[in-house]
Amino acid sequence: MLHARPVVVLLIALIILEGVLFGVEMGSPLSTIKDGVLLGFLFGVPALLVIGLILIRQPWTVMGTVIYSTIALALDLATIVQEASQPSPRIIVLMLILGSSLLNFLIMTIGGRCLLTFQPGERPPGGPNPKLHYPS
Repeated sequence: MLHARPVVVLLIALIILEGVLFGVEMGSPLSTIKDGVLLGFLFGVPALLVIGLILIRQPWTVMGTVIYSTIALALDLATIVQEASQPSPRIIVLMLILGSSLLNFLIMTIGGRCLLTFQPGERPPGGPNPKLHYPS
């Protein structure tokens, strides 16, 4: 899966960007369960996907990456709308979420292309099956 390298780089960049965004957003109150789920989704799932893309090298890991980035993009867009509707939106948060949205979109498009152009190393069969003659 040589074509998955850009996806790995984008996932690592996304993890770093989400870490910066999480550091900026530390003042928002969350319950322990919500905080754990958020941390797992923002950092755990992409880290597992990076490990899967590097070690397993199967096309389903790229598909998992595309699915993750689709969900993350939807959450980013909802967060942009929520932040923009505040009386005084924080520009730095909006910029970081826009960056996260762009990375998720790139992961979706590049990962989808990687998945659609994946060709396993196996050769197709040479010809049709031989005709078998059954004794009568």
